[in-house]
Amino acid sequence: MTGGLRVRTAFWGAAIFAALTSACLAAPQAKPVPETHPEEQAIIRHLNSVITWYKQLATINESAGEPSDAFYLDSARSLAKQALELAFQSADAEAVLLLTEKGGGAAGTTPALSSQASAEQQNFAKSAADIGAQISQDQTQIESLNSQIAKASAKQRQELTSTRDGLQEQVDFDKVLLEAVQKLSTFASENARRGGGLQNQIEELKKSVPDVFAKASTKAAPSAPSSAPANTSPGSGLFSQAATLFSRVADLRQINQLIDGADRVSEMARQVQSPLRSRLRDTIQQGRGLANQPAQTAPASVGADRAKMALLTAQFKQISSATLPLAQEIMLLEDTQANLRQWEVSVHRGYFHILESFLVRLAVLLAGIGMVLALSEIWRRATFKYVREARRRHQVLLLRRIVTAFLMVIVLALGFVSEFGSLATFAGFLTAGIAVALQTVILSVAAYFFLIGRHGVRVGDRITVSGVTGDVIEVGLVRLYMMELGGSGGDLHPTGRVTVLSNSVLFQGTPFFKQIPGTAYAWHEVAARLEPSSDFAAAEAKLLDAVNAVYSEYRDSIERQHQALEGLVAVSAVAPSPQARLQLVENGVELVVRYPVVLHREAEIDNQMARKVVEVINSDLELKAAVGSPTIRQAAKA
Repeated sequence: MTGGLRVRTAFWGAAIFAALTSACLAAPQAKPVPETHPEEQAIIRHLNSVITWYKQLATINESAGEPSDAFYLDSARSLAKQALELAFQSADAEAVLLLTEKGGGAAGTTPALSSQASAEQQNFAKSAADIGAQISQDQTQIESLNSQIAKASAKQRQELTSTRDGLQEQVDFDKVLLEAVQKLSTFASENARRGGGLQNQIEELKKSVPDVFAKASTKAAPSAPSSAPANTSPGSGLFSQAATLFSRVADLRQINQLIDGADRVSEMARQVQSPLRSRLRDTIQQGRGLANQPAQTAPASVGADRAKMALLTAQFKQISSATLPLAQEIMLLEDTQANLRQWEVSVHRGYFHILESFLVRLAVLLAGIGMVLALSEIWRRATFKYVREARRRHQVLLLRRIVTAFLMVIVLALGFVSEFGSLATFAGFLTAGIAVALQTVILSVAAYFFLIGRHGVRVGDRITVSGVTGDVIEVGLVRLYMMELGGSGGDLHPTGRVTVLSNSVLFQGTPFFKQIPGTAYAWHEVAARLEPSSDFAAAEAKLLDAVNAVYSEYRDSIERQHQALEGLVAVSAVAPSPQARLQLVENGVELVVRYPVVLHREAEIDNQMARKVVEVINSDLELKAAVGSPTIRQAAKA
């Protein structure tokens, strides 16, 4: 009994393995094997082309243009949707027609493939029935054994129990086999349904356009017409106009593609329509021939003629139901092409209008740039012709570069930017950020124009700022360079260092000292203590004569500077000359003779002044007795 079970198990396992192998080998061969009819291939190509064209038209968006562009696009989409529905209507009718002509077989399925699929399904059904019968038989045997076990002796019960367990194992195995066979049968039937038939392919293609072939239960909401863009007028800037031009070129390319696509769809529709029209003409000729036959008197002949006429009428209805939608589709495609051509003309008109505006604005921009450059060149030539001073020329040329750059920025902004409100807001925030981040630099640049002004600092001027005294060697846009001077009193000499200060020091609280414009002199003084019993007037006259004797050697230089000062300022000033005065100090009376000295010659003039004063004092005994040790110093600041 156990050996029989093993043999049977091996048999069913081999059978199931063979079924699985045949199913796996047959499934991939089901696709390349069938040879479809040329008319069916033409139908599928036609549907694929019209679907592709419809999707392309559904995804296109009109750019900013005329308001009529949206109307043209909506009309084209509506006509394309109707053409797509007519194409599928014709395909469904022709699929039924081809199915009828093939005598009930699935359209597009060869007899060999149909017989192979039916044979596989029969094999699976027979295997499932055999396995089910075997399970029922084994279940009956198990029930019989259970009744025998209840009545058998202990020795027989053990043998019967072993037999029953073996049968139960076989039943479990058969149930697994039955489930596997049922799954294979279901898979084979679904695979045959998916892989075969023109009607199935048409239904699958309908699923690719769910917005057109929605189910009746789920009513699709009508598609809202595409609205024109919010801003239908292109921006006035060159950037926005250039972007609009590129957009219009892309629109023209897409419209041309749609027109060409409509031509291809129309051509494929005519290819599908051609054999149908031939059949329609043949059917009409057969019907006319049958109608023109002489009247038959025999009942059998009359019945045969009526049957033929009824058959021809049914064929005519089937063929016309497939032909008329194609004719309507071709007319809709022609209307769509006319609509698209009108849209193309509108886009062309807008393109040339924007191109003209773009070229005019570009010409204006180039003219503005040319005017700014011409003004800059005229300014440069006039500066070199009329401004002789190198420092003043440098200042004027620097101002020219700044003005030229500013005007160039304005011209470019007016040419390229269209949204001046947004630009002004952005420029405001940007300017505020720059002003905070570059506060010192901005102050230095502003101070530069004060420094180079009419009464500003020039190269060679002696200035004192932040406790440092020196001669200016360069005035930069943001920094001031001066040669540091060291020493005390009038004995100032270069220290070998260059002091670099920010121009913004002009706006700080520290004092900024410089020479009066056009002058380069300072005041020094000779001071000597007089004896109380001496002749003050005689001593004052003699020391003043000694100072005037030295002063006469450079008097012309001081007077020329004074004349230049009077031409620069409106305030009248006393001509500088040596002056003597008596001062009361703690230890008695002090005689002070103040005199101007030329800068950069202070040490030399003070040396000459000291020699002359000492010589006069030593040569006059009375003066020598009245005057103590004299000193030379800078004049005290008021």
